Amino acid sequence: MLGTSTMNTIGRIAAILLLGCSSMNLAIAAGGHSGGAAQGPITDHRELTGDETAIQGVLNTYAEAMEQKSVELMERAVIPGDFSTIESGYPNWTWEDFRDNHLLVEMDTFSEVDYDIKLISGEFQGDLGFAIYQYTASGKVQDKVVSVSGLGTAILETTDDGWRIHHLHTSAPRDQLEGMAGS
Repeated sequence: MLGTSTMNTIGRIAAILLLGCSSMNLAIAAGGHSGGAAQGPITDHRELTGDETAIQGVLNTYAEAMEQKSVELMERAVIPGDFSTIESGYPNWTWEDFRDNHLLVEMDTFSEVDYDIKLISGEFQGDLGFAIYQYTASGKVQDKVVSVSGLGTAILETTDDGWRIHHLHTSAPRDQLEGMAGS
């Protein structure tokens, strides 16, 4: 059973996402889910606001940590004591689970990592914020080049050390994931 504090945080996150979704100009391309978002990253069509610049900075730190294979740098992007992620349907509910069973495994497996995140939409409301972004990750696994791209949502929270990622949820098209699994 979730405590009152957790329920309050979940309620505030849901409200931010609902408000953010109503203010976004994202639209699904004609033809349903077979297309991508009609709108690309913000930097493709306008300059970032102050909030968006701060959000992009946190996302850049996350991407840089992946490229550098640095747990220490990753801990400057996330809230280690209160972090969760869902990547294409697979959850890691704690930082320790993500770090030990996902992040470190990927860091040992991949080489020549290139990770790019571009903000599509995001804003802060009080001590919480959200980001909707596009990502591309590529590298080598046993000398075979692999690449995946998709969309993600981040919930950010202000801490004594600045804005950090509280939760990430990413997804990639099934055909990309199946292609990587068959490698």
